[in-house]
Amino acid sequence: MAELRQDIVTGCWVAVATERALRPTDFRKPVVSTAPSMDPAECPFCPGNERSTPLEVLAVRPEGSEPDTPGWQVRVFPNKYPAFESCEVCEPGTKLFPRQSAEGSHEVIVHSPDHEASLATMAVEEVELVLRVYRHRYDANCADPQIAYVQLILNHGRESGASLEHSHSQLFGVPLVPPLIRQELEGAERFERENGSCVFCSIIEAELEAGARVIASNETFVVIAPFASMFPFEVWILPREHQPSYGMIRDEQLGGFAEMVRFVLGRYREEFDDPPINYFIHSAPCGGGEYPFFHWHMEVVPRLTNLGSFELGTHMTINIVTPETATLTLGTDTLS
Repeated sequence: MAELRQDIVTGCWVAVATERALRPTDFRKPVVSTAPSMDPAECPFCPGNERSTPLEVLAVRPEGSEPDTPGWQVRVFPNKYPAFESCEVCEPGTKLFPRQSAEGSHEVIVHSPDHEASLATMAVEEVELVLRVYRHRYDANCADPQIAYVQLILNHGRESGASLEHSHSQLFGVPLVPPLIRQELEGAERFERENGSCVFCSIIEAELEAGARVIASNETFVVIAPFASMFPFEVWILPREHQPSYGMIRDEQLGGFAEMVRFVLGRYREEFDDPPINYFIHSAPCGGGEYPFFHWHMEVVPRLTNLGSFELGTHMTINIVTPETATLTLGTDTLS
């Protein structure tokens, strides 16, 4: 049974999910290899192997086709080794050792039936379809009263945390608002209270005016290297329109978002030879209307360096590449 445990000193929560240790890749050190990729016949995410996964909760497929059969374009199902799930109530915590059940959800979103495809190589229209499915599953999970926050992520490459190479994302429905999101909410609320405007909207306006850290833009989205980037070549993708929650993105904006995601991941692939990548969407907690001061965005991090003892011991990172240099390297591009 998964559970959440809180560090009484820092207030941070840790998800303890021992069943995830049953995954075949856990605790094995990645080995660099020139061997061919997994045979699609053995890949549980490939068409024809649908019965190797839990039953799908959503699939983009021809009308009338049977669920859990080939023919789909994007497919969603519960994670076989969930970090959060419907579970029994755990034993009550104590003053020194707070705990609660890891009630929630954990889903896998397979981007394409093509085993070799990735969001960096798929057509913009195909990426848009994935982002549309994101919105559907975001809304569906936020409707669950047990879920307080929905986190959408991508792990690309073994070193990023991906256990299978077939391109996929994950969705976590969490019963509390994670500490980092709380920090962003508090900072955004404080800035609006003191300045009367959204901090993210203000950043977009200032960055577009200065230009030094703007990597790409189109009519609906802007890509920047954030001023205080924590990692080399980290970028943020922000909607120009103020929207607290990812669930608020409109149909006509999905194409512009897909264009930016495809551009950023493609530039990483070209510049760094398809590196491991993590991305995550930071959104207002479920019930986004209660957080009008927030502004959802995607943060993208290529895994080009490793964290050392200083970073782990202080939660401060040492970035060896300025965001201005990252902008010059990735190339400024206006796609509108």
